[in-house]
Amino acid sequence: MTAYAHNPSASRRLTAFVLFVVGVALTVGLFYIKTRAQTAKEEVVRLERAIESEERAVAVLEAELAFRERPTRLADLAKKNLGFEPISTNTTLTVEGLTEAFPLREAPKENVGEGAQQND
Repeated sequence: MTAYAHNPSASRRLTAFVLFVVGVALTVGLFYIKTRAQTAKEEVVRLERAIESEERAVAVLEAELAFRERPTRLADLAKKNLGFEPISTNTTLTVEGLTEAFPLREAPKENVGEGAQQND
């Protein structure tokens, strides 16, 4: 038998001590978990603010891109810097006009009996 088996007072003190140690361990564990949860919550708030800031920056960039890609602005820049003019219907070709503007060359005729000599 152990020394505590016949002494109920000592057995109660040992049980109380073990329960106290378990309680302290649970308290320390709970404190650690609570601290980690608070840190994680602060990190979430920080990341949400960063996301909102980046979304605002993206919206500003999209607005600037829309401004810079306006057809009238691009046409003005092309005219000013490159000398381009808008295309008019006078400068376009139809399919029928294409053969007149770029006539097809006829293939040179070759004499069958004389090899690869051309006839002029």
